[in-house]
Amino acid sequence: MSVLSPTAMRFIALALNHSGEPRQRIAWDTWAGDPDQPLPAYVTQVALHALSGLALRIEERIASDAVDAAEAAQMENDLGYIVDLEEVLLADLNKPVPAYG
Repeated sequence: MSVLSPTAMRFIALALNHSGEPRQRIAWDTWAGDPDQPLPAYVTQVALHALSGLALRIEERIASDAVDAAEAAQMENDLGYIVDLEEVLLADLNKPVPAYG
């Protein structure tokens, strides 16, 4: 499992706040209360889903006429960070599980 930075955890929490899914937020908050525990697959999927929704909202906002160039540049940086974070989470999700016995 990759260790999530405080920034990564804030991005995921922000994405979950905007997703409107209380059960998913509870699952995240429960894990985030003890982030030394391995990130369960379900919570990884919850984070990925929320980040995907946040990325879509940011893309829509960038396309808006109300956004100036500086704000659009910052949002594009945020999108790049989200993509990197999604790649880390997907890599963890797709790691082989060791077989016992």
